Amino acid sequence: MRRRDLTALLLLPVLATACAPPPLAPTANLPPPGTESAQPAFPRSGAKWRVRVTESRLFGTTVEEHDIQATPTVFQNRPALGLTGPRATTALDPASFNPVGAHTNGVTTATLSPAEGPLVWPLWVGKVWAHTYAASDLVYGQVWPAARATGQVAAMETVTVRAGVFRAYRIEYKAGLGTGTLAARDRDAVLGIETVETHWYAPAVKLVVKSIVRRAPVHHLGVGTTTTELVRPPA
Repeated sequence: MRRRDLTALLLLPVLATACAPPPLAPTANLPPPGTESAQPAFPRSGAKWRVRVTESRLFGTTVEEHDIQATPTVFQNRPALGLTGPRATTALDPASFNPVGAHTNGVTTATLSPAEGPLVWPLWVGKVWAHTYAASDLVYGQVWPAARATGQVAAMETVTVRAGVFRAYRIEYKAGLGTGTLAARDRDAVLGIETVETHWYAPAVKLVVKSIVRRAPVHHLGVGTTTTELVRPPA
């Protein structure tokens, strides 16, 4: 299961340098009094929506549209919320709505433990967090036992997508940190899952209505950018 498929179903570039600013300290998990916030919310089971996925690589760009349906599923013997698309089903943690993995025809193709993603509830502008997780891509036979992720709710702003105009929380998120390294010789490089991401979560439709995921040069799927946007809201 490719990372870009996980991102598309949830709708829904850059390596750090020595001169990069230090990370922000994590905030408490409750918003300050009087602060606008969003509690956990996601479309009901049975809802359907449509997304457009633009994949940009070094040698070209592809654009596809997919219908997504939310359905109950079981992933590794645990209840989950399934997002079923044309190629696979992404399993979401039913509490956080972040991916725990993916399967195709009942065969597990990817795992994330604990659930990994940009939704750390409640959401409010200024929230900062960091966590560590394990990931695997069983299609490519790759395992990363200690990936790091950091996130920040940077703003509440208006975002325009094909489905309309929405007020959304803009979430800046970095995942897979520490899983890949460059080397003088390609054969000595360690391939990972490092990404730099921006997501816009709109409470009105309970979805990430737009996301931009940039894969680092040492990403095992290759450098590139996946942009996903909502075309038709849940119904």
